[in-house]
Amino acid sequence: MSAGSYGIIVEGDYDSAVFDALIRRLTSPDVHIKPLVCRGKTNLMKEFPGLLRAFEYEVEGNPVEMAIVIRDADGKDPRVVEDKMRMKIRGRNYPFPLNVRFYAVPQAMDAWLLADAGAISAAVQGWGGKPVTKSHDDPEGLLDPKEWFRKLLTDHKAGYTAELCREIAQKTDLQVLSQKCRRFHVFAELVDC
Repeated sequence: MSAGSYGIIVEGDYDSAVFDALIRRLTSPDVHIKPLVCRGKTNLMKEFPGLLRAFEYEVEGNPVEMAIVIRDADGKDPRVVEDKMRMKIRGRNYPFPLNVRFYAVPQAMDAWLLADAGAISAAVQGWGGKPVTKSHDDPEGLLDPKEWFRKLLTDHKAGYTAELCREIAQKTDLQVLSQKCRRFHVFAELVDC
C-alpha cells in the first residue's frame, strides 16, 4: 500500500522532475507530490529540518502522508549519509502518518537515468536526437554519472534538461533499473510501503 500524498525535498530541479516521475510510476499517476528544491546538497542538509514543516498543511490543510528527503551520496556510503540526515531531526516530531524517510542515491541520480538505453533512445528521439543503442552496464559504479550522462546526451544530439530527464524516468523499464542499479529497490520499497 502506498501513500496518497508525498512531500519531497531534493537538491535541484532535475531531481524534482525525476523523483516525481518515479514516485508516480511506483505508486499512482494521480498521487499528490509537493516538491521542495534546495539548490544543492549543502542547502538541503542545512534547511531540510525546517522545510519539512511546509508539508504539515499541504493537503487541504492537513499533512502529507509521507515526507522524503532525497540527496546524492557522491561516493559516500548511502546508509551513512541517510543516518546523518536522520540525526539532524532526532527528537523532532512531524505529523506525517507514514513519517519522514531518507534516501541517498549512490553517486548521483543521473546513474538511474543511464540504466535503460531504450528509454533514453525513445526520449532523445522524441526531442530530435539520434537513437541510443548502448548506455552503461553498471551506472551506479560510475564515479561521475552526471558527466557520463551529459556526454551521452551530447553525443546523441540532445540537451540535458529537466524535462528530458523526466521523460526518460517515465519511460525507463523499472525491472531494468532494478537490475542495473542495485539500490533502486530500497527507494521503491521506501516509497511504496
